[in-house]
Amino acid sequence: MTAVDFVLAPYPGLPAPDGVRVAGSAARSGAVLQLAWRLEDPTGALALPGPAARPERRRALWEATCFEFFLASPERPGYWEFNLAPAGHWNVYRFEAYRAGMTEEAAFEALPFSVSSGPASFDVSVRIDTTDLGLAAAPWRLAVATVVAEPGGRVSFWALSHPAAEPDFHHPAAFQLTPDNGCF
Repeated sequence: MTAVDFVLAPYPGLPAPDGVRVAGSAARSGAVLQLAWRLEDPTGALALPGPAARPERRRALWEATCFEFFLASPERPGYWEFNLAPAGHWNVYRFEAYRAGMTEEAAFEALPFSVSSGPASFDVSVRIDTTDLGLAAAPWRLAVATVVAEPGGRVSFWALSHPAAEPDFHHPAAFQLTPDNGCF
């Protein structure tokens, strides 16, 4: 399994918290995708929640700090959106086409991922098997993103690229990790 390192950039023109950096890695081994993010906050300005007593599937996690990735195959229509919240809550959505036909993905009854924090950083990692999505042997396209919410309610949007006039993690050009550039 060879990892691809990435650094996410905040959406240009919108305020982002000073000193914050979001980076990580993605790797594929057969049907398994492994992703890790590190959110660095050297000033300690972000107030991320501690772990929930019972992490569960929840909607609209992107309205607060949320680690996200989008998975597609160039051989199939549609894509999946995965949301991981710092407290341990999660969701997976299936889209039939660009921002159309959104439904919760029934192939996942849980999405176990690990969360750890230090004095100036926050780490999230997830490992998923894509077999139940029908992607085990397919090539993949991957978009990686993070929503960072500040205590006052201001939100910044971080991604591998920002190809649209507004923040849009779903945009087809946001899927930057592809077989064409040596990934997946």
